[in-house]
Amino acid sequence: MDQNITFDLDKIWQSLSTAVLLLDAQLVIRDANYSSSELLGLSTKRLFGLAIDKVFNHHHIDLDKLSKYVLQDGVDCQQHRVDVVFVDSRAATLSLHARRFFHLQQPYILLELRRIDDELRFDQASNQMHQFQAARTLIRGLAHEIKNPLGGIRGAAQLLQYESDQQEREECANLIIEQADRLRELVDRLLGPNQLPQKEPCNIHQTLESVIKLTTLESNSRIKLVKDYDPSIPSIVLDQAKIQQVLLNILRNAQQALGDSGQIMITTRIQHRLHRGERLMKKALLIRISDNGPGIAEELKETLFFPMITNKEGGSGLGLSIAQTLIEQHQGLIECDSWPGHTEFSIFLPFDNTGTGNQ
Repeated sequence: MDQNITFDLDKIWQSLSTAVLLLDAQLVIRDANYSSSELLGLSTKRLFGLAIDKVFNHHHIDLDKLSKYVLQDGVDCQQHRVDVVFVDSRAATLSLHARRFFHLQQPYILLELRRIDDELRFDQASNQMHQFQAARTLIRGLAHEIKNPLGGIRGAAQLLQYESDQQEREECANLIIEQADRLRELVDRLLGPNQLPQKEPCNIHQTLESVIKLTTLESNSRIKLVKDYDPSIPSIVLDQAKIQQVLLNILRNAQQALGDSGQIMITTRIQHRLHRGERLMKKALLIRISDNGPGIAEELKETLFFPMITNKEGGSGLGLSIAQTLIEQHQGLIECDSWPGHTEFSIFLPFDNTGTGNQ
């Protein structure tokens, strides 16, 4: 940094395009920049001394979270979509970020507010298009999966009408039963897992080693497996069979993406104060599985965890949808990031996940 350059921090603060408010421990505004005045429709003089909830006619800001998490615990707080009505009756949707800092040993909250109405409208239009494409793919996939067993059932039923031989009649009946079972299995897979997880303390590295053996990764010398484990990770309470199913699905996807050669890396870490949208995990286990394959096609990224979405020949497109359900049953998260030459799936499992989870 050039030592001859000095900055007027107050000018920088006032020039920010983001509205920034300084709140005291009682959530009263003690300072505000010009963008705050423009956003809230009140002059900076009128803002000083007002409680934050008094600058709105209506709002969905979680004030208890600001007091408890930010002021008391020192944990950053984020609310991505907050609907508010300003005192001049304008309605808006805001993104909010709050952080604690100290001045003269007194705690304050630095509150950033950003209007995101235009972003949401753009995202909504984009999401509608992705959902339409995903729904069309789902319908086509279902039609294909249902058409074949229905054709077999219809053909067998027609044969039953004219077949007099008892053995032939039994074969037709068995065919109908088999195809009906095939349809029922498809419906069950679409509905996803419906059993609550059976959780118990588990060593995640032993679980990973079991999955690696099942995928026969180590026996395939042309695919290099790199393990980057954190040996200090303690036991975590989870349903080992369900988590194995998730890991197995992701590892097999990576193998199929690589083909005959490439590299897969498995990483484990502890994450603290993890924020994802409205969700906060004070302590979480991270399992990351990455490969140096071709990457995921752009048209699939937004709908990757939707059912029946796949680009694999003969694939059902249900694996990642089921994986997401299993992770949610553990109050966890699964994310994917991909670009040409790299794909990584990150699984976050909270250590405080002893509840029954969602069905």
